[in-house]
Amino acid sequence: MKVLIGIPHIFSPKKDSVYSSESESKRKLKTNALALATEGNRIRHQREHWIHASLGFRKQITTRALTSPMGVDLTFQVYTDLRKSLAVNLIENKAINIVNIELEDAKQMPMVASRSIIEQAHEYDMICYMEDDLVIEDTEFFQKIHYLINGSGGSLSFLPHRCETIPGRGDVILSGDPDGGRPDLFWDTGEKITIPWPLGDKQFYRATNPHSGCYFLTQHQALKLRDYWTEKNWVSDFTLSGPLEQAASGLLLPVFKIMKPVPEHYRFLMVRHQDNLWQRHSFETTTLGK
Repeated sequence: MKVLIGIPHIFSPKKDSVYSSESESKRKLKTNALALATEGNRIRHQREHWIHASLGFRKQITTRALTSPMGVDLTFQVYTDLRKSLAVNLIENKAINIVNIELEDAKQMPMVASRSIIEQAHEYDMICYMEDDLVIEDTEFFQKIHYLINGSGGSLSFLPHRCETIPGRGDVILSGDPDGGRPDLFWDTGEKITIPWPLGDKQFYRATNPHSGCYFLTQHQALKLRDYWTEKNWVSDFTLSGPLEQAASGLLLPVFKIMKPVPEHYRFLMVRHQDNLWQRHSFETTTLGK
């Protein structure tokens, strides 16, 4: 399976900004996060790997190259303005390509990246848009996404939950939904589906908050999305809360039903967010494990 992953990246510190991409104190964190989003994801999901192998009884141990049928052929494209970027710190690798685009308005970079990979969909089996601080921890992630999409007819887009770790407590799901939902939003229908799975059925719901910082589409889905937005000249009838959301789930919502695992199944298709946004919010007084 040939997979293209497009990642928008800007790091441009501004005084007193609350955004990670604009905070000088987050430089080291964001440098490491970008490395994990590219090289880290490549190592987790590529076909090539290694094994320590003995050449025989009382003979030397050697490191031997192997390939895995569970891996995928990954290509990364990091869309960045090198004047405002940490991409220069990335390890050089033929699978990781830096696409330098100088923009006066850095907020346009997510849409540039998202549109570009959609327009390249005919060259790949799957395309992925992903923010610059996400690690896909499930090593069978792409195979699962491919199976779920094909098994449901292609009208659904399956997205993961982004999670962080609260030290001493456990995982926290960032992409939560408001209590009671939002019936004023056309996509908040309350739909749920159940997918048979060998280790127990998995349930997905049509999320009120569709943003996951990423999306994953088969070639057929991506071409359908390309045709839709080309006809509309890439102009949307609605705007989500910010440029990251608009470039991700904002492009998908008019064409696909966005489905996420129900919160109790969050580890299925989970991705790890390399930051600590959970610190912005207080705990409910009824929180377990106090």
